[in-house]
Amino acid sequence: MEEKAINLNGLQVHYKIAGSADKPAILILHGWGSSSDSWVKIQEMLAARKYLVIIPDLPGFGKTPAPQSIWGVEEYTDFIRRFTQTLGLEGFILLGHSFGGQTAAHFTVQYPETVEKLILFAPAIVRRKAGFKEYILRYFAKFFGFFLYLIPFEDLRNNIRNAFYMFIRRRDYARTQGIMKDIFKKVITQDATALCPQIKVPTLIIWGDKDVATPIQDAYTIKERITGSSLTIIPGQGHNLHFVVPDQFVQTITQFLRP
Repeated sequence: MEEKAINLNGLQVHYKIAGSADKPAILILHGWGSSSDSWVKIQEMLAARKYLVIIPDLPGFGKTPAPQSIWGVEEYTDFIRRFTQTLGLEGFILLGHSFGGQTAAHFTVQYPETVEKLILFAPAIVRRKAGFKEYILRYFAKFFGFFLYLIPFEDLRNNIRNAFYMFIRRRDYARTQGIMKDIFKKVITQDATALCPQIKVPTLIIWGDKDVATPIQDAYTIKERITGSSLTIIPGQGHNLHFVVPDQFVQTITQFLRP
């Protein structure tokens, strides 16, 4: 495995590359709050099967700095296009996890000629509108934020704030800093369900039936809307099953990729 960096429009983009070019390249887009580091095991296992595997640190994650403006999924999609063009990738396999899956869906619809096959791993495609519970949480969060400013010690404020967001299951937001907070708030409102019928490439959907970050019912919604797609549900697993059962995860992928 090699770690490399390229400059894209003034942004120093870091990525990992491993394997050979005997088979089509696999481009992996990690989820929110993650990086290429979290996919090293999967990369090594796929590279051992003679795939060329490329994993960028998306802007704002890992070693790649954050964008200078508030990006949405469209900007991340454009970034992936510039990244693949710079590396000369065409006819590759695209794998996206969670937020990376949301971006992968947008990319495949916009640039279908570049994607040979698509793997959507618990993609954050279905973004629901805020319900009554969500509005209550938001109101309480604002009130809680006002209360925090009465605490004179910054470190203590930050620790309490992070604990609060963990408690209400907003871990991704709690771990986000600077402009990435605004980017996070933007991308979680961008529902891509309507794009699913426009995905025409062979598609595999992978989900853990215990996933609480992206509900299992979303898997059926997405499969229904992507014509000809296949769905593999891994029993007893959650949102990061590639950590827990990497062998089963890679086996599922390689079965799908067989000619």
